[in-house]
Amino acid sequence: MHILIDIGNSTVVVAIADNDGTIENTWRFKTRKEETVSFFRYELKQGLLKYGLQQSDIESVTISSVVPEVDDDISQAIIDLTGIMPHFFSVDDVLKLMNIDVESPSQLGKDRLADALGAVSCYGVPAIIIDFGTATTIGVVDESKTFQGGIIIPGVKTSLTALSHRASQLPSIHIERPRRLIGRNTLECMQSGILYGTSAMIDGLIEKLLPQFSVEPYLIATGGMAKDIVPLCSHHIVYDKHLLLKGLFKSTH
Repeated sequence: MHILIDIGNSTVVVAIADNDGTIENTWRFKTRKEETVSFFRYELKQGLLKYGLQQSDIESVTISSVVPEVDDDISQAIIDLTGIMPHFFSVDDVLKLMNIDVESPSQLGKDRLADALGAVSCYGVPAIIIDFGTATTIGVVDESKTFQGGIIIPGVKTSLTALSHRASQLPSIHIERPRRLIGRNTLECMQSGILYGTSAMIDGLIEKLLPQFSVEPYLIATGGMAKDIVPLCSHHIVYDKHLLLKGLFKSTH
């Protein structure tokens, strides 16, 4: 079995994959920069115990991280639990399988590259990849398997939090699809704005990107809010909640 770890700004997602790359189980916990090795060791151990994994069951550990402050602690926790030195996903892993044509490849978020690699490996090219995380990111891969760059937007929950904090009469709300497009109260208005507004933005950006391609691109979405936004989009977008993890697996197998 193989452990795949996505360290995001808000959440750490841990997955167990078999030798074919099929994601068997996942668990998650909060990304806490102030915590020590013991915290990460505990959270990782809980998942391993839950799914009945022994040290001898683990063949490899691959990590994608956009939070370097916790890398050393998680790495040590992995070593303590499995005896395996984890491999941190990098630009070099991507360049073995696809090209990158941006000004500063080293500055690219590893999550964006893993998403792109997952899309190319599992669906094909060209591709537009949308990740609804702390930031909503759009990545573009052309017909020659070249990552060309993309777009970064404040994430759905990030935008909503900023709105509630800056507007004293707008409350924090639970995000769910409202009964109607035109809200009849503050809650419905905010839900409509965040969900229908985001889906309209995604549709609009896709329309602006389409002329960049000579053939129809694959449209793939992932990330925590994707399942809420994708059904509201007019374009046919495939939702793959494990896209990033699949990219991690492909990078080393």
